[in-house]
Amino acid sequence: MIESSEPPSSAEDREIYVDPRHEENSFDLPFWRDNKKLWALDVPTEEMSMDELLWILNIPFWENEQGDIIITPREVIQNLDKYPDHRDRIKNSNTSFPLDIMRNKKDKWLTLDGLHRLVKLIIEGESTVSVRKIPPELIHLTARDK
Repeated sequence: MIESSEPPSSAEDREIYVDPRHEENSFDLPFWRDNKKLWALDVPTEEMSMDELLWILNIPFWENEQGDIIITPREVIQNLDKYPDHRDRIKNSNTSFPLDIMRNKKDKWLTLDGLHRLVKLIIEGESTVSVRKIPPELIHLTARDK
């Protein structure tokens, strides 16, 4: 992904625009993750206060229709009908599964998997969430096969 301060002006032959706030708050992983490998990790589940994750709502982690990463969860919550793909993914998410979280490069808890589930729980007014805190020393086990 290419970091830039402005979205490209042409939709043809363009690179994906990633909002700098996304890059600033992401993980520094040198590989793409395989969610099946992530889910297979033997990590205990615990309850945590939703308050520790609310900061995520203001960071653009979701793609628009063009594939640019510019949509914040808060924007979706405030106007679900404007974002039908995310609205439907939130609605259909199964909140019986815990979120997989890990500390990001700013030492804040961030979802590895489960952002749509988190948003659904927030919309439903939940104050706690079930999580698996993934230790950094295990994350390499989730690398996609080449």
